[in-house]
Amino acid sequence: MRTTVPLPIPGEFQGYWAHVSRARCALAGFALVVSTMLPTPAAAGFGDDAGVVAVYSSVSPAYTRAILPGGSFKPETYAFGEGGSWGGSLNDFTIDKLRFLDIARVISPTLAGQNYLSAKDPHQTDLLIMVYWGTTNGTMDRSSSPEYQIGQQMISGALMMPHSSMMNASYISALSQADTMIAMTNWVRDRQDLENARVLGYLPEMARLERFRGTVFNSSLRQDVIADVEENRYFVVLLAYDFQTLWKHKQRKLLWETRFSLPERRNDFSKALAAMTENAARYFGQDSHGLIRKRLPETLVTVGEPQVLGYESATKK
Repeated sequence: MRTTVPLPIPGEFQGYWAHVSRARCALAGFALVVSTMLPTPAAAGFGDDAGVVAVYSSVSPAYTRAILPGGSFKPETYAFGEGGSWGGSLNDFTIDKLRFLDIARVISPTLAGQNYLSAKDPHQTDLLIMVYWGTTNGTMDRSSSPEYQIGQQMISGALMMPHSSMMNASYISALSQADTMIAMTNWVRDRQDLENARVLGYLPEMARLERFRGTVFNSSLRQDVIADVEENRYFVVLLAYDFQTLWKHKQRKLLWETRFSLPERRNDFSKALAAMTENAARYFGQDSHGLIRKRLPETLVTVGEPQVLGYESATKK
């Protein structure tokens, strides 16, 4: 069942997609890479391969972790809540087979590493950590949709009309219908991109890029951001609420959130989840100050010389 991860869309982000459709056309084929030329919190440049984890984390002004004399965080207790899964458009056994407890078992050790400890007594529980996971529906292939293809065919048909007919009512009507169909396809695509950006934590990065509007750097970087949003991505979202306020007063008070994701292509969610979570762990309960992108550590397996450990004699059946 598809579950929407709750996060309001701030007003300053609403206008962002008004410029995206024009950018899709104006920047087609533009491949200038300039992400390292502007200051950014990202640890890896956009356009990297499938092994890069994106992390976004923010905290409420009312939340601050206490630090003990030794420099470690003061322990806080939590209880998990099942937020739900968000299924992708295609069957994917690497994530479809996983259940809430499977996800929680992987996340628990990394939370413990940041001194977030599982609670048993509700009276002594500090946080309720809601867990959401799933796959976003990318829009990279939306141009191959039936609606888009029909619109393109209608345009081609109109252009094939005799030159003398090009200003008649039939020609104008055909172009108008084709334009409407393609515009609707782009509108659906843009809305899905906006939803993906909201879930993945990419909206603040898009707002940051708005400061460079009208520059070639902004155009290239925006295309890199959009490329991430338009691909299918595995994601996990942790929303930490004040447990006591929720339990005693039935009011939700969000204290911190962490969102981390990885491209679906060439990845296995069940195998990558632990590494994804490890990359995000240092930001649990902390502000990442923007979108962070880090490559998963590579695992090197060395195969030595084969050795004979023994023989097993064949037995007759």
